[in-house]
Amino acid sequence: MKLEQGTGKQLLGPIAIALGLAAAGAAALYFSQQWLARTAAAEKALRAERVAMQEKFARATEEEREIREKLAAYNQLVERGIVGEEQRLDWVDAIAQIKTERKLFEVKYSIEPQRALDLPGVKGTPDVEFRASRMRLELPLLHEGDLFVFLGDLSRALRSHVLVRSCSIQRIDRAAVDRGLSPRLRADCSLDLVTIRDQRRTEAAARNKP
Repeated sequence: MKLEQGTGKQLLGPIAIALGLAAAGAAALYFSQQWLARTAAAEKALRAERVAMQEKFARATEEEREIREKLAAYNQLVERGIVGEEQRLDWVDAIAQIKTERKLFEVKYSIEPQRALDLPGVKGTPDVEFRASRMRLELPLLHEGDLFVFLGDLSRALRSHVLVRSCSIQRIDRAAVDRGLSPRLRADCSLDLVTIRDQRRTEAAARNKP
């Protein structure tokens, strides 16, 4: 197709306008894509920040719950007398009372000097120390259940945590004892009577003394 003379010059203007519009459109598309990318990145960062804040709040809430639970558990230990120095005279009185109330034949025991508690996974701190007094127990029994009853009474009565290390039950030769109501079994147990020394609590109590 042959253009008339002068027609090419007439088309230069529209062509330039078209090229300009195309360039403007390409530029607009580029900047739109950049804006969308920045918007998406900002939204992603905002979501990540919101998730991080939610996780931080959840951790704070969980830590607060754990602190409340540990504080409640600690207060229960204080009420039971487990936090503080061992009370050997109270232990002796409590065992004698259990023997009388349960009408036990005999309760033989010895309590070794107190030492640091040796228990995997349980460690103290510079201010809090776990202490244990080893009790060797020999208990004549009519039935196996009498041992569990005695240990339950012991746990409730003593101002310490009763940790059973070992227990064995042996049958007693009935021919070697008098006939009638007499023990048929003998339990030999090793127990740890655990107390907790809290240096901060001890110091606070000393400061509050009149």
